[in-house]
Amino acid sequence: MKGTPHIVIGGGLGGLSAALSLLSVGRKVILFEQNEAVGGKASQRYLGAYRFDTGPSLVTLKEVFERLFSLSGAALDDYIPLRELHPITSYFFSDGTRVCSDSKEAMVKSISQNLEVTEQEMRRYAAYTREIYDLTHRIFLEKSLHRKETYFNRETLHALLRFNHVDTMRTMDEANRAMFSDERMIQLANRAATYNGSSPYHTPATFNNIFHVEHGLGGYAVANGIYGIVDGLKRRIEELGGKIHTSSPVEKVLYDRNRRITGVRVMEQTYSSDTVFSDVDTIHLYRDLLKDTKSPLYRRYLKLEPSSSAIVFYWGIAGTFTELSVHNIFFSSDYRREFHEIHSLHRLPSEPTIYINITSKVTPADAPEGKENWFVLINAPHSSEESDPREINRLRETVLEKLKQELRVDVGAMIEEEEVLTPHDIEKETGSYRGSLYGISSNTRLSAFLRHRNRSNRYEGLYHTGGTVHPGGGMPLALLSGMVSVEEYLHHSGGSSLWES
Repeated sequence: MKGTPHIVIGGGLGGLSAALSLLSVGRKVILFEQNEAVGGKASQRYLGAYRFDTGPSLVTLKEVFERLFSLSGAALDDYIPLRELHPITSYFFSDGTRVCSDSKEAMVKSISQNLEVTEQEMRRYAAYTREIYDLTHRIFLEKSLHRKETYFNRETLHALLRFNHVDTMRTMDEANRAMFSDERMIQLANRAATYNGSSPYHTPATFNNIFHVEHGLGGYAVANGIYGIVDGLKRRIEELGGKIHTSSPVEKVLYDRNRRITGVRVMEQTYSSDTVFSDVDTIHLYRDLLKDTKSPLYRRYLKLEPSSSAIVFYWGIAGTFTELSVHNIFFSSDYRREFHEIHSLHRLPSEPTIYINITSKVTPADAPEGKENWFVLINAPHSSEESDPREINRLRETVLEKLKQELRVDVGAMIEEEEVLTPHDIEKETGSYRGSLYGISSNTRLSAFLRHRNRSNRYEGLYHTGGTVHPGGGMPLALLSGMVSVEEYLHHSGGSSLWES
C-alpha cells in the first residue's frame, strides 16, 4: 500500500464506502468512529430478545453495492446476502383500500386491479420515471457536480437536449396529478418525496425517478438485517488491511496556516495525514472539528432548510400479522395537510402516515418465535430540542388507535418491549444537524446543486462524504458519495480513475 494512511472520520455508510474505495486502489486507511460500533444511522439496537435496525430499511440500486465490492475484487453476495422482495410494500389507504406494490410487470397489474388506474397509465408512468432516471443518474449521482468535465461530454449534452424530460419545472405532486386522476395513486406516487425528507408539494418532479429506482430496478431486504450491510463493509475493509477504531471521537481536524490538512486529534493524540475524508454532518464538521464558523459554506448551510426528521417507535410485538409484509404504509387521509404541518408549521402531524418495517419476516432471529419486531416511523419536523413527552404520548396513542381500526386488533396490548427515538436523539447519536435524516431538503429546484461538494475548495486535502453532501442521503447515495469523493481525490492527485481501476 502507498504512503501514509488516509484518515476517514466517521463510520457511517459514506465513510465505510470511502474507506473501502481507498483500499481498493492501494491506499492505507485508518477510520475513527465516535460510537461503540460503526454504522451511523444504519445502526442496530436490542430490546430484550428483539433486534432492530435503527434507520434505513429498504435496499435499492443494488448495482451500487455490487460496484463497490467489485472495485475491491470481491462479490457482493459473499458479504451481503440480499433478497428481492415480492411484494415490496403493502399500502393501506384511509378509505379501506389495500394494495401491494411490486417490481416491473407485477406492479402494473397490482395497481390496475386495485385502483382506478389503467395498465396503459401505469406503463406510461413507468416509462416517464425511467426516462428521468436514465437521463440523470450517471450525471447527478455518479459524478462531481463541481468539475467542468461533468458538463462537457456527450452524455451530459444528450441530457441537456432533453432537459424538459427531466421535469424540473413542476412539483412532484403537479406531475403526478397530470398522470393520474385517482387520489390514492397520486398519494402512493407522492410518497417518493419522503425518501429524501422532502414534500411532494415542493420538491421537483425530477425525483419521480425514485419510482423507477424502487419498482423498475427492484427493492431488496438483507437476510441478516440492514446492519448486515455494515458488517459486510467492515469485514471487507479489515480484510484489505484497513484499521477501524471505534469509541474514538475525533476532537479536531488539523491544518496549517494555508489551510492544508495535516491530520486529526483523537482523544488528545495526534494522527498525521495530509488527506482526510469526513463522513460527518457538514455543519458539525465546520463548527466543531474545523472550528471554522466564518466559512461561507458553514454560514450558507445554516440558512438552508434541513430535511425532515422522524419519530421512531421500536415495538416488540407478542404476536404475528399475516396481512403485513416487511414494509407497510398506513396513509393519512389528508396528505397535503400532513406535509404542511411537518414542513411549514414544523410540528408533529395531527394525523400521520405510519410506516412499519418488520425485519423478522425476513430474518426470523430478529424476534422470538411467534412474535415480530416493529420499527414504526412517523415523519416529523427537524428539531434540536427535547421532544415534549406529552406530544410523543399523544402521537403514540394516535398511531395505536389508527392501527387498531385498520388491523382490528389492540396492538398496544401486544407491546412487550418498547423504546422511542426522537429528532433530538438522532442528532445526539449521529451528529446529524437538528436530527435531519438526509441533510438539506430537496424542496427547491436547485437543491441537487446546493449539497456540499465532495472535495473541499477551502481546505487542501479535505474530502466530504455521507448523506449531507453530494449526491445525497439514503443508503445507495451515501455509498456513492464515498466513491465520488475518492474519485475526486484520485483526479486531484493525479491517480487513475476509480471507475477504471
